[in-house]
Amino acid sequence: MSEIQSVRRAFDILAALSCEEGASLSEIVARVALPKSTVSRMLSTLEAVGAVERQGDRDGFRIGQTLISLVSNAPYARSLVAVARPFLQGLAEATGETLTLCVPDGDYARYVDQIDTARALQVRNWVGQRLPLHACSDGKLYLAHRDPAQVERYLMRPLQRFTPTTLASAAALRRELRAIRRKGYAWTNGEFDPDIVGVAAPIYDEAGHIVASVCLFGPAFRWPSEQDADHFIQLTKDTAGAISAKLGYFSTKVAKKHDVGLNSLRVLRG
Repeated sequence: MSEIQSVRRAFDILAALSCEEGASLSEIVARVALPKSTVSRMLSTLEAVGAVERQGDRDGFRIGQTLISLVSNAPYARSLVAVARPFLQGLAEATGETLTLCVPDGDYARYVDQIDTARALQVRNWVGQRLPLHACSDGKLYLAHRDPAQVERYLMRPLQRFTPTTLASAAALRRELRAIRRKGYAWTNGEFDPDIVGVAAPIYDEAGHIVASVCLFGPAFRWPSEQDADHFIQLTKDTAGAISAKLGYFSTKVAKKHDVGLNSLRVLRG
């Protein structure tokens, strides 16, 4: 098979997955009119690079987050930043700390926007940086909501230790992911940069998929411990919920928190 033919077939398969609900292997075979063995082989390759991903609740595939992330300069990604920025600015002004907008990018978390504070001492700008999923709050959040089989594949690799607090063992990371699913947010305590502490909360699209996250963070010396950071945690979750609502996601829980969060920001800002 020529390289051009392979590329065309890969695009045909991706086009077959363009519907929101994805497609099963047999459905893809029918849509692209290729042998099942060929489609299966190409799906394996596309999955390996994050262009497609398996659906946990059915025997099927859908477009992967890596491919979605690659269109960061496309209108949707630009609109995500545009929608989120006013909320990030509001929380940055209210707390005096830095805010980032992050998106999943395969086995990494990629930062696409950042709101800095007026404080003399600030953290560096992370826009454009990609961090391993296990070493940052945003990444752990994405990993916690992946299909269990994908999580186990990630845990099979060596987990690089960046600082003394990096979760570099599979057992410790599994415990952390369970806690994240229970709490609805992810906390980082100097796991990539020893001087940074922060909290990340998920942003959902109208279909209920996590498409991004909000992270509030700052220098470790002026941040409280997780046990004493309830206010920061709740404001971050409320801000992520408000952005989710703007993207079309709705649940009674998010709607109530959206109202509470906006009221909390108004009180903080006077």
